[in-house]
Order: sequence, then C-alpha cells, then structure tokens
Amino acid sequence: MQISELVAVPRLHLRFLCGAEHAHRSVSWAYTTDLLEPKRYLSGGELVLTGMMWRRCPEDSATFTDSLVEAGAVCLAVGTALGDVPPDLIEACRQRDLPLIEVPSQTSFGAVTEEVLRLLSRYRFTTIAETRDRHRRLMAEVAAGGDFPDVFAGIGEDAGLDAWVVSSAGRLVASAGPELPGQTRRLLAARMLGWSSFPRTTQLPSAENLPSEVTGMPVQTRDSHPLAGWFLVCAGDHASWSDDTHEAVAELASVAVLARSRTEERAVSDARHVEELPRLLSAQRFDEVAALLHVSEREESVAGSAHGHVAVSATLLPEPRLPDLARRVLGELAAARPDAVVTGANDALAIVTVPTANDVGAQAAEELRQELTQGARVLESGLMDYQLALGISSTARGVVDLQGAAVEARHARRLAELRGGRSCVIAGAEIDSHELLLASVPHEVQSSYRERLLGPLLAYDRDHRSDLVATLEQFLRHSGSWQRCASAMHVHVNTLRYRIGRVEQLTGRDLSSLENRVDLFLALKLRG
Repeated sequence: MQISELVAVPRLHLRFLCGAEHAHRSVSWAYTTDLLEPKRYLSGGELVLTGMMWRRCPEDSATFTDSLVEAGAVCLAVGTALGDVPPDLIEACRQRDLPLIEVPSQTSFGAVTEEVLRLLSRYRFTTIAETRDRHRRLMAEVAAGGDFPDVFAGIGEDAGLDAWVVSSAGRLVASAGPELPGQTRRLLAARMLGWSSFPRTTQLPSAENLPSEVTGMPVQTRDSHPLAGWFLVCAGDHASWSDDTHEAVAELASVAVLARSRTEERAVSDARHVEELPRLLSAQRFDEVAALLHVSEREESVAGSAHGHVAVSATLLPEPRLPDLARRVLGELAAARPDAVVTGANDALAIVTVPTANDVGAQAAEELRQELTQGARVLESGLMDYQLALGISSTARGVVDLQGAAVEARHARRLAELRGGRSCVIAGAEIDSHELLLASVPHEVQSSYRERLLGPLLAYDRDHRSDLVATLEQFLRHSGSWQRCASAMHVHVNTLRYRIGRVEQLTGRDLSSLENRVDLFLALKLRG
C-alpha cells in the first residue's frame, strides 16, 4: 500500500504536515513507539506512529528523525492528543525528506494500524492473484514455444532482480541483468557442480555492475543430470531475500524448468531422428547422410567450399548407469553451435558445421577444440569417478568426407582415453605418432597385449615391493643409457644392471634389441 491510500481514508482525518510529494512511497507495516532512538526495532518500510513522549527538548526531534531515516522508515505519523506537532519536528522531517502526517486527537493509533493492515491485506491478495495470473500466462507462453530468454529477462526486470541461467559447461542460457563474463560463468558452473546441497550462496570475483554474492540452485527436471543441465543464479544471499524476491525467484525457476524440459525433449527427439547417421556413414550412403544433415546436393556443389563439418566423438568411462549421459554431455558442450547434430548413447557422435571459406577450416576446428576443452574442464568438478574423453576430427569439406572424419574423431577419442585425466580432448591433427596406432586397437587387444608383456613385472613388484616397472620406464626414457639412467634414478650402475637383468628374465625380452624395447615401450604406454 502507499501512504496516499491511508491519508485518503475519510474516517481517519489524516493530513500531511510535510512531504506530501512522497505520498507514493510504499508502506510495509505500522509500528508504534515512544522511544527516542527506535532504530534497532525497525526493519525498513514502516509507518511509525508516536505520541512524542520521547521529546524533552527541540534537539530531540533531530535525534528521533535521524534514527527513523537510518532504519529505513518511510513515514512518521504524530498524534496530537498531548498538543500540536512542534515546529522543530516538522522542520526535522522536512530536512530529511521524511513525510510527516498529523493524527488528530479523535483518531486512535489502533484505528490507523487497523487500516494499514486492511490495506496491506487487500494489496497482497490482489498482488498474489495478479502474480498467479501472470505466472500462468508466462508458463503458457514458454510451453507454446515462446522465446525463453526474453520471458526470463522480462520477469527479472519486473522484479528488479539480477539473475542468470548458466549451463553445466558455463554457457549463458538466459539473462536478466548485467553481462556475466565467460570466466565468471565457468567459475560458477564448476562450483555448483561440486555442491551437494542447494540453494547455496557464493562470492563473485570483484567486477563492475555485478553483485558481490549470488545464490545458485539447479534447474531440476524429471530426467535432469548435473553434468548436462542448467543452474539458476540470482543476486544476493537467499537467507536475506524478501518475500517478493523469493516469489520472483520461484517464478524464474518454474519458467526455467519448463524451458529446460522442452530443450531435453527436443534433444531426445533430434537424437532419435539422426540415430542412423553412424551406420549410414559406414555404409557410405551419403545422399541419406546429406538429407539428415539438411545439406542438399546444390549446397554441396555450390557452397561446399564455404562450409564444412567437424565430427566429435565423446564417451564417459566407466560406462554410466544413465545410458545416454555421454550424448547429453556432448549436446550441452555443443549447444552454442545451433547447427550441431548429436546422436548416440555412451559412444556419442556430434557433427558440427564450421566455415571453411578462405582456408579457415583448420582455424575453425581449433576454435571448436578450445571451446570443448574449456567446457570439459568446467565439468571436471562434477565428473566424480568418471573420465570424459573427447575426440575431434579435422574439417571435412563435403559429406563424402564425413566417414573419414567420424573415424578420425573416434580414434582421437580413444587416444584421449589412453592419456587419462578427469577430462581429455584430442584433435585429429594431434594424432601423428604411435599413439594413433594404439588408439585404433580394440580395448580387448590392448588389455591382452599389456598383460602379456607387463603382467610378470607387475606381479613381481607386488610380491616383492620392488620397482621393476618404474626402472624399465626410466631405462627406456633414457634410450638405454646405463650411466644417464642410473644417475637419474640415484642408484649405482651395477644396481641398475641387476634390475634390468631381472626385467629381461621375467619378460623373456632382450633389452639390447630395439624391437623388444619398442614392444615394452608400447605396453607401458597402454598402461597409462
């Protein structure tokens, strides 16, 4: 309610003594006091009623009104049962832009308080009804395909609330406030992926126009997963939000959940639509591939040199219980690319359109690699026991080259698996050594090869608490140089010769042979 609404009630006979120009100010409560400094009992927004029992001298008026202004009171109402309002109080209110109302002797403070409560109840009932109606309209708009970022920005602007929706990889989905830099978004996403309870408040790096602290919470849908989802970030500490702010946040969260649900449903539908893509590529049925990717023959012949495609292969190890989680994660990582096509389950494949005009294909592929690498690093805090491996192909300039691109991306992904780490992204251009051969070998063959060559050494180390495997690694790293290897290991050359002799006995391999060294070197590489 506004001050003007209260003054307009005829039976109260209230009138402004000063500050009528602020009659539009909103009142949140009525509080009666005769303390000289009531600041500690006020929370802001109050209409303060007083009988002036606190006044002993004219100087007290300044002390009293200072206390009200500091506490955030919006209006002072003074009863005249003990006499007229003194000029010093009127002047003190005028100097501090504090509206002052006279309450005549025939009007009790109880009647004024009762009217304030009645007006507040009516206002809140009307506001709740309007909010519910508005909420239904916004939900219907998003459900009907309305632009979610526009709706989200409108809600935030109406509520005077800075808020953002950030993806698990740090991508900005929607905004209602100042720009949130990419580095800040990635920092927030990484933090929230590591949280076990919500809502939770965190500090932001110092930046112009940004709040010092924000509250984060997940946008939870029926099938949501933290590694492939959204987070709602709102300015301030949720513990100190007003009721209106809580309502606005709830509205933002509801609309975000609906928008996320629609996005997930669309992603599942799109993945099913192109689920035959890997098989069609293997069968070299390029006309059907072009149809799935919405690439016409004319586009291939006329504009083929202007646009190409990059294949991205992704997997999570060990295989997650949610069968299509890798596909969801890859979809979120590639969500900033509107033309990206994503399919598969834990062996996910994405085809991303990139420009190739003016020989920028390699640059475009490198930009995509950096983009995916940044996103994968953000996800690391939420991967827990998983490893995320991504492989990226070189740019394919036509649909007929996509089969090779998909194979290259898969080999690069296998190499990423071998290199280990919480997340690893490998581009096809990086595969130019023995690692390419290792990555293309089936896992069963890799495991068998590794066990045959290193199994006896690993068993010996385990049983005798020795370091034969580590000694072999150092020996090969120093190209078989006895002196350099012994020096690096801080052991005598004779000790090194003894250990290498045990390696040769256990493996049956003569380490003076280059071929045997290569075999053991590759086995060590497969061990990771």
